[in-house]
Amino acid sequence: KPETRKGGIVSESAATPLENTTVVIYMGTFCPQLAACVYRPLARVFEARGYDVVILAIPKLGLGHLEDASDELATKVFLPNPERRYILVGHSQGALHALHHGKYFSGLVVAVIAFGAPFHGTRLANLSRALSWFPAIRTMAAHSRYLHELREDQSFTAENVYSLFSVMDELVVPWFASTVSGAHNVVLAPAFLHRLLIRAGLTRSHGIELVDGWAEHLGVIWHPAMHRYVDGVLDQLESG
Repeated sequence: KPETRKGGIVSESAATPLENTTVVIYMGTFCPQLAACVYRPLARVFEARGYDVVILAIPKLGLGHLEDASDELATKVFLPNPERRYILVGHSQGALHALHHGKYFSGLVVAVIAFGAPFHGTRLANLSRALSWFPAIRTMAAHSRYLHELREDQSFTAENVYSLFSVMDELVVPWFASTVSGAHNVVLAPAFLHRLLIRAGLTRSHGIELVDGWAEHLGVIWHPAMHRYVDGVLDQLESG
């Protein structure tokens, strides 16, 4: 069963939580429902502000067809409570489903917050013949048509998408494959790399915000700097 927690004590600095809004976290590939504990630190960021949080595993450990998995997740999330609104949070492949749902249920989704998302695919999926037997891995390969269509579909405003990722990501290769045009792209990188990245064109004027720190693919969901950024996103959403 999906793990559901009621919101805890609301932070004194927080605005009023968005009315009638649930936070749904989609876990990454290979994560069974029992792995929900791994996402508890991230869930607490939302619970501290009074939100109910649901943590969901991708069907078939995220190895089946992405379209089928997305449909099954949508049935679990949206059909039982069609009157509610949602903040969708996804990690790795889970972020692809979050953005997909944002586009198909745009009237119900307030924002999409992605962590370490292979929006442009990952070259690791192109290199492994063994893993290419799994439909999801093939779909997450670089230059995937599915991912191209997902990025290009503008039915869900990119301004409501927040893509958080790290230059140290060892699974999304290259690391900048997590960027989304027009979205809020937040890059976690050690301070000594910031000047180099700015010279390479990664600036706010180009839709990129640099945050000091480092983490690998999984650690990005735990990093305090990323949690502070999510708090800032919630401040903006709650202030209207």
